[in-house]
Amino acid sequence: MLPFGNIVVTLNVNGSELKTMLENGVSRMPNVDGRFPQVSGLCFTYDIALPAGSRVTSAVTTDASGNCTATPVDLTSATTYKIAENDFMANGGDGYPAFASRATTQNIMDADVADFISAHSPLSPVVKAFPDGRINCADSNGATAPNCPTLVPSP
Repeated sequence: MLPFGNIVVTLNVNGSELKTMLENGVSRMPNVDGRFPQVSGLCFTYDIALPAGSRVTSAVTTDASGNCTATPVDLTSATTYKIAENDFMANGGDGYPAFASRATTQNIMDADVADFISAHSPLSPVVKAFPDGRINCADSNGATAPNCPTLVPSP
């Protein structure tokens, strides 16, 4: 269910801007917060013991099956990536950078999901090991708080 009526937008960001987005997403960890990112096309690692704004330590691309590869994502301004996000985030929601002026409006998100389901029904979800490795928490401070959250698979 996608209750907010968000619109998908696409835009180009450089690696430094992408890192800023990822940093924002993990900035309040281990607290539960709506800004926590969900990603596809890349996997990243953050160190919960580092100060907010400097926690993301690495990112790699995924292959066609969604597996993390060893191909690094350049998190500097030297490389540009095309991303898709929702309009709420593009307008600066949840503390993300406001990139709406650079965004190209695509479709209403729930319509895209409904179209995908219709085109691929019946769906056969692939159950991956939990966690699947897209977002990895490191804890360089050992037992001292803050600590990485304990992941509990949903039933």
